[in-house]
Formats: sequence, C-alpha cells, structure tokens
Amino acid sequence: MNERVKVKSIAGDRLICSCTTSACKSCSGNSFCNIKIREIEALKPGNIPVEVGDTVEIHLPPGKTIFAGFMVMILPLILFGVFFFLAGLALPESGEGLRVLAGVLGLLSGFGASWLYSQATNSRNLPEVVRVLEKTD
Repeated sequence: MNERVKVKSIAGDRLICSCTTSACKSCSGNSFCNIKIREIEALKPGNIPVEVGDTVEIHLPPGKTIFAGFMVMILPLILFGVFFFLAGLALPESGEGLRVLAGVLGLLSGFGASWLYSQATNSRNLPEVVRVLEKTD
C-alpha cells in the first residue's frame, strides 16, 4: 500500500506525516468518518534526504497490513470462542453466563496480546519512505 503524504516533523529516523487521502473519497463510509486529515508515523531511510514540508511516498507491505488487521480484529474473536468452549469443558454444569464471561476474558486477552505485539514490533511495522515526490522551496 502506497500513500502520498506531507512531512510535518522529523525526529531522528521517524517522520510525522499528514495526508488527505484519495482513498477517503471512494470509501462508502466517508460520510460517517470525521477523519479528513490523518497523521502517520513513518521511518526515514538514511539514503533519502527528507525535509519538513516535503511531499513523500510511503509504503507499507500488504502482508503487514493484513496481519495487523488479523491481530486487532480476528485474534480477539478467536480467543472469545476458545475461552467460551474451554469454560464449557472445564465446568460442564456451569451456566451460559459463566461461559460468556470466560469468552469476554478471552476477548480481552486477545486485545491485550494485540497491544503487546504492537508495542514489541512498533518500528518494524511502520511504513517507510520510498521516495520524495516534491521538495519544499
């Protein structure tokens, strides 16, 4: 996935960029979304000279995007089902309320695991500047 962004600030090898994406115009949820300008953190490779105000192209591989979506949305739902099922096996005479409570615990565990993974792999999952499109004057 490539995105055209404008560099707002630079701190070491990290950039804070803003964009008004063209993808928002084609999104069916556009009228419900309040985000018209997004801020994105990206990595700056050492061989590409970037300054504040430049327009650059950033790239995030589709595999990383799909995996991030899995970690945030699918893993918690899977853990809900697993915890719900295991509660039924461990406590066969328990009511459905206890199983649902165990499922919610699984859901929270999934969100916690997603957050821990995000913290552990923060810089590896950031998009990277591919090229400078427009330099500032």
